[in-house]
Amino acid sequence: MNETKERSSYAPGDHVFLQGEVVPSFFKVTSGRFAKVFSKKSARELGVRRMLNEADLIGIVSHQELFGEIEALMGQPQGFSVFALDPSSVEPVPAKSHETLQHVFASDPRVGVRACISFARYMKQFFAYFAGIAREEVELEAFIRSTARDYMAGVNELAGIVCPAVNDPDLNAATSHNAYETAREILRQADLKRNTNASVACGVVSYIGKDVKMQTFKAGTLLCKEGTIGDKLFIITEGTAEVVTGGGTPNIRIEAPGSIVGEIAVFLNLDTEVPDMRRTADVICATDLTAIVVHLSQVEEFFLKQPEIMTRMLMAMVNRSENTQKLCENSERLLKDLLYKRLGILLEGLNSMAKRLAERNDKVALGRPAAFFAQRARAVYNRFKESLNILAAKNTIKT
Repeated sequence: MNETKERSSYAPGDHVFLQGEVVPSFFKVTSGRFAKVFSKKSARELGVRRMLNEADLIGIVSHQELFGEIEALMGQPQGFSVFALDPSSVEPVPAKSHETLQHVFASDPRVGVRACISFARYMKQFFAYFAGIAREEVELEAFIRSTARDYMAGVNELAGIVCPAVNDPDLNAATSHNAYETAREILRQADLKRNTNASVACGVVSYIGKDVKMQTFKAGTLLCKEGTIGDKLFIITEGTAEVVTGGGTPNIRIEAPGSIVGEIAVFLNLDTEVPDMRRTADVICATDLTAIVVHLSQVEEFFLKQPEIMTRMLMAMVNRSENTQKLCENSERLLKDLLYKRLGILLEGLNSMAKRLAERNDKVALGRPAAFFAQRARAVYNRFKESLNILAAKNTIKT
């Protein structure tokens, strides 16, 4: 992956960067308009002109708006290309220098606010996907246990019908299939539990002045309730909070002093005339907790007056995004293991037995287990596709 070179002025059709490039800065539009476009194939495959013709328009950015900030701050390849629509210009903002960022935010604080809004918008999408993966992992484990029991029940019913059972080829096929030992292992391990908590450090404030008002909350207090309007954010000075994912596991612990909680909905509400952005998850106090509480009406003024805190907060959001991505990648691996190493094997076993028994005509009673295996195979196949669709939802996350 190549790093793009930066300049400030662009003629219509010129690109600022191409999809897949690593860009060390993000950009504020100072004049003109730029188009953000996405292509399924790279410019290397198609050429820039053909790629532009075949690309889908994501959006148009104009005066004072930002683009490229998510990927630049996270050091990732850009997920789209940007082309000038008019004679246009931009101001590059180096993404990896805290000193430079703080200087930019001090001279133009709204750049920091807009960058935080962008990250909040991105994290809202990503956390929704992560919560879906976490829920699916829990629910799929239960479904797999149920499927394992069904496979063993079908085998036991078949053993009760065929005689002598020891010589029956289909019963031997059922017990020698990988699905049989997989089902037995799943049922043996059904009571095992793994540690599901994870810690995300996201410190923002290293020093709290005496004149700043703080509030205390008892352990178990609900700081943010999923679905309610985001009207305040919390900067933790002491204690631990926990973000509760939809499936209950893995929860995300936020325990570094100076960490910020509830910022996603609050920053998104700064970007609307009427606040209507709701909390994306429940956040509870895992311990007794002390925090600065900043209400929506005070947020912009609070951070505009303190660009150093805004810089730290933006980098904390970057760190939280990176850490949450790592947790999500682990959940994705676990989910794929459940799908391909467990459910997929059970599906093969169920489907194999359904076909074998459907071809037998020697016992009428075999019609019942044949139908049972076929019905369970269809249900497992549909469940498999549902899980793949949940994993594929990652491709819909936009920056």
